Amino acid sequence: MLLAQIAAAVLGSVWYLVGGAGPVPFWSIVLASDVLFVVLCHRVAVLGGPEAPLVRRFWRAMTGGGCLFTIGDLTQVAAVVHDPRAGPVGTTQSSLVAAGVLCIISAMLTHPLGGQGTERKRLWLDAGTVMTSVAVFAWYFLVSGTLGRPGSASVVAAVTGSAVMLMAAFGLLKLILSGTAPFTLPAAVVGGTSALVIGLLTALTPVLPDTGYHGLLLVIRMLPSVLFAATPRVQEIQMRTRPDALAPRPRQPYSRLPYLAVGATQALLIQDMLRHGHGPATWGAMFGAAAITALVLTRQLLAFHDNARLVTTLDDSLLRLRRQEERFRSLVQHASDITVVAAEDGTIGYASPALERVLGFPPPYRSAGSLVEQVHRDDQDAYRTLHPRLMSRPGASVSIQLRVRHLDGSWRWLDVIAVNLLHDPSVGGVVYNARDVTEARQLQDRLQYEATHDALTRLANRALFDERVRAVDELGGERLAILVIDLDDFKKINDSYGHAVGDGLLVAVADRLRSCVRPTDTVARLGGDEFAVLLPGAAPEQACALADRMALALAVPVGVEGFQLAVGASIGVASGGREQAERLLRDADAAMYAVKHGGKGGYSVTSPAIWEQMSAPD
Repeated sequence: MLLAQIAAAVLGSVWYLVGGAGPVPFWSIVLASDVLFVVLCHRVAVLGGPEAPLVRRFWRAMTGGGCLFTIGDLTQVAAVVHDPRAGPVGTTQSSLVAAGVLCIISAMLTHPLGGQGTERKRLWLDAGTVMTSVAVFAWYFLVSGTLGRPGSASVVAAVTGSAVMLMAAFGLLKLILSGTAPFTLPAAVVGGTSALVIGLLTALTPVLPDTGYHGLLLVIRMLPSVLFAATPRVQEIQMRTRPDALAPRPRQPYSRLPYLAVGATQALLIQDMLRHGHGPATWGAMFGAAAITALVLTRQLLAFHDNARLVTTLDDSLLRLRRQEERFRSLVQHASDITVVAAEDGTIGYASPALERVLGFPPPYRSAGSLVEQVHRDDQDAYRTLHPRLMSRPGASVSIQLRVRHLDGSWRWLDVIAVNLLHDPSVGGVVYNARDVTEARQLQDRLQYEATHDALTRLANRALFDERVRAVDELGGERLAILVIDLDDFKKINDSYGHAVGDGLLVAVADRLRSCVRPTDTVARLGGDEFAVLLPGAAPEQACALADRMALALAVPVGVEGFQLAVGASIGVASGGREQAERLLRDADAAMYAVKHGGKGGYSVTSPAIWEQMSAPD
């Protein structure tokens, strides 16, 4: 449709330039442009979609204005068809076209600007400055062209056309400067050019008839109609090819247009004063220059006020920021917890002063190297296991308790919480917050040791021995052996020499038992003078060999506080599979009592018959 309209305008222009056309083709082309404008504006309004109500409202107003143009130009077509010698513009047509123009201008002036407060004031001042300059130029050329011509109607028509042009230009300029225009810049250029040409032709109506180029004037009059129809088509193409075509554009901190307007107005004033002196056009330019100067001064004063307020706000913000920074630095300087920011490979980028107080590494912490290098080798596997979880996603957090080397070579227990902030540009690393828990860990280990070991002999107690027996039972599959040792005649030694000597004898016996076993074996004091040994993975012959060694070791007299004490022991041995671990303890105990009943000393290997004999009621 648009191409057909352009083709018709080109053919009509050629026809008018050669002087063979009347007013009917001209008004027919204008009417076709109006119809095309209405159709395309409606398509753009529908294309705006439900998410763009302001865009739809604007283009619906454009559609309404186009309908008024169409009705007005239709009456003019009917008039010239009925009487080709009718006037160029009828009253009905002028009224409807004026109503359509007001509808479009109203849509532009009432469209929301966005922004608030001072920002909106600056926008109005910038637009007012530019439009005042445009008004000065319009006044100058209007007065220069119409002053002194007969008929006040000509001047009124010219002034009216100029006013309409200025209002349209002001609304268009306001929306362009605001960054929230319901049209794209190419559409604004096409539509603004059309409005400019229409306004100039209206303003120069009193002058144009005297030129004698009637056909050329009609061609020039057709140009804005075609451009006006092309405006919504350009908008439609932009919206279809660029989904973000109507997205709010960021506003520039300042606009150059007001300053260009001031310069152009001043240049026009100087040029006119040099050529014509102080005529009406000059006085208009002078008043316009004064108005522009007042607007610019107001704009600058507003800017100075904003700058002063911003500087005050900035100073307050910097002061608060400096205080917060000083408070943060003071807290970090005196905090007992360590804060470290490290790269993904563990290289330290920042460390709080607590690193020196806790681990002895002085700034700039290069001697600390990578974090993993400072972790105890027994804890490095746990650290490496948690590291992939930490790096799995931004913001991931893990916690761990491990030993870290002090600069003096000792080890400190640290409770560490690590957070992955590599994605945060203000941090750009992994943040480790660590607290020294060495004393708490040592206390915990000591309490746990005391809860599972005999206070006198430092051997495992019954609770720990039973726990390890159950642990062996849960593993299943392999063999094990259990020895139960009971000292012979220990009560006589206690009664004869006292409990202090008896305790010393128990300590000596514990040392001898400990010296006979492997590192993987467990020696425990079950209570009083009774001991037990757990031998994981031991065959029966290995258990018997150990019982022999222990019997020989305990047969040697023990020196305690100047007394040489002969001590013997009865040993019960039980061997079997891991699934029989708890029964083996009872079997070994039964075997030990069998040795006791048989005359004490030596050892005995349990058998089912002995267990049944010991289990039978008396």
